[in-house]
Amino acid sequence: MAAVDIKIPKKSTEDFPLQRVKTSEGIPINPCSPLRFEDRASRSTASAMRDPIELHLNEAPKLHSPILIAGLPDSGRVAKIVLDHLVKTLKALPLADGTPELMKHEFYYWVNSDESSHDLVLYTGDAQPILPEGAFRLSEAVVDLAERLGVGTLITVGAFITGRISDNPKVYGAASESDLVKELKTLDVQIIDSGAVTWMNGLIPGLAKVRNLKGLFLSGETSGFMVDPRAAMIILRVLIRKLGLQIEMKELEEQAKEIDDALKKGKDEGTSSAGPGKAKYVG
Repeated sequence: MAAVDIKIPKKSTEDFPLQRVKTSEGIPINPCSPLRFEDRASRSTASAMRDPIELHLNEAPKLHSPILIAGLPDSGRVAKIVLDHLVKTLKALPLADGTPELMKHEFYYWVNSDESSHDLVLYTGDAQPILPEGAFRLSEAVVDLAERLGVGTLITVGAFITGRISDNPKVYGAASESDLVKELKTLDVQIIDSGAVTWMNGLIPGLAKVRNLKGLFLSGETSGFMVDPRAAMIILRVLIRKLGLQIEMKELEEQAKEIDDALKKGKDEGTSSAGPGKAKYVG
């Protein structure tokens, strides 16, 4: 099928109200950072980000009850690892490229051999926008495409930064509906009951809810100090259980073991070098 080019027209910042969308469980999904659009220092860059977002569709497959999973680079590259692993192991096919100015973002699709289950649309990219307007417009473009493809549920994945290294990291999540919250609990996901899910991780499920679609956010506990395949792995395990996927995890498990071994070695060396009267510290 020939490629189809779609341009999302320019919009003024007045078209993007900074409203907070609350889930039925009272979990706020914040569709934008509290940064102000009128910040003078950002005006030149913001002007560039008002250029049309170009979306190049390689083909338009007919998908069965598709679910969209989105993950863009974040702390520990958790989300990026999750999406790259899904694309690689599922052998997902390119669906579209989206280019807002200097960033290239990609969509893939995977057709489930089990016709009674869900197909997948996978979305990832080089980086997240640094300005609120860019994040909002790009998230809006993602939800627009999801609607066109018949997606009913949109899932974002990311990092849950704690500033410390956990021996048993957990998955934290939020959802747009009480039924989804209950489902997350059955999957051993810790419900985020305070604060807000920010930037595109919150924008995409927040906009999905506004359009009467379902939205989920899953985050892997991580220190934020390093690339963390462990956090990506525990998110993937939740997705495997939720969606009934068959995904090879050996590569990530080996990477996670290397991290564990390095942390254990560092801890042992720190303990042995701390003699009487010597303070231990991490720096």
